[in-house]
Amino acid sequence: MKSNTVVELLRHLVAIPSVNPELAEDDAIRGEKRIVDWLEPWFAAKGFHTRRIEPTDGRPNLVARWGADSAARTVLFESHLDTVGVTGYEGNPFELREADGKLYGRGACDTKGPLAAFMAALDDETLFALQAADTQLVWLGTIGEETGNLGAEEAVVAGIRADACVVLEPTGLRIVHAHKGACWFKAATRGRAAHGSDPARGDNAILKMSAVWRAIEEATAQAAARYAMPDLGAPTVSLGTIEGGTGTNVVPDHCEIQVDRRFLPGESCVAILEDLRQRVSDIPGGVEFTLLKEGRAFHTAADADLPRRLSAALVAAGVEPVIEAAAWCSDAGVLAPVCGQTLVWGPGTIAQAHTTDEFIADESLRTGVEILRHFLRG
Repeated sequence: MKSNTVVELLRHLVAIPSVNPELAEDDAIRGEKRIVDWLEPWFAAKGFHTRRIEPTDGRPNLVARWGADSAARTVLFESHLDTVGVTGYEGNPFELREADGKLYGRGACDTKGPLAAFMAALDDETLFALQAADTQLVWLGTIGEETGNLGAEEAVVAGIRADACVVLEPTGLRIVHAHKGACWFKAATRGRAAHGSDPARGDNAILKMSAVWRAIEEATAQAAARYAMPDLGAPTVSLGTIEGGTGTNVVPDHCEIQVDRRFLPGESCVAILEDLRQRVSDIPGGVEFTLLKEGRAFHTAADADLPRRLSAALVAAGVEPVIEAAAWCSDAGVLAPVCGQTLVWGPGTIAQAHTTDEFIADESLRTGVEILRHFLRG
């Protein structure tokens, strides 16, 4: 029987490579199936009913349910199963290493640590309390979060629903009740090449891009005036990369930029890009916009029932509750529309995610277990 102590659970999880397939080339570490194969019997042994959702061949999402479908309330916890890559990682990324109160390993913080805390909280007393409260508990393990929200989207299409949802991410035990969405896109202009000694014979694609960027900034400023919220702030935009031309003495016939646009509830990538297409429709040669990645925004009122209940669990564990909004995004944006209320929460800090010495503090991990037990038994 596998140990259920939180450190041993984390040790098992870290030892199972589950690198997002887009972030590694070695088949021995790519994909989420191996960790699903380990988790499914673990939850089944606890009395959970499990099923796989696998529209993407070889990359299953896992759903584990405890309690009756007729229960008065359904609470969903979600963990993404993929990690970032391991290039440059210091030491063996798949062997949990303990030093100075820290637990090192790929995924130890993002987000196998929060998952281990959830699993360790599922003792007999917790499950009995859920039964007594007529609550169905659902855990959802999803694929592909590090490069989008693929698994969460697949689960929603497959019918996942709940009255409340907690997305397990390393938030430093702070309760995230809202976050912005992310719209990453490319914008490309086209021109006509000519010798730099006679630029009038060409059509400079780079110069056209200045008008595109002005349109992007103007659109973002107008969105800020319309959608800004006290807790989330305003929409933002950042120019990440620019590429164009072939040489100093050649009029450039192409230019491409990559843009990071952060948006608020009420906006969407589709609407943002369609608005931009209309704004630059008169630029000669046209402008091509390509969506690279979308992360949706979500917002749950800070004084709603779910953040109040989780705050009470923090207090019971001796932790002062902090409720805040975030600029980054997660699977919460996809799950919020099918859950009555949604939060993002977990042990570990986001600053340690994706690092070459990723770790979670042992104290944070153990406190997370205690908080989850108070919450689930509450």
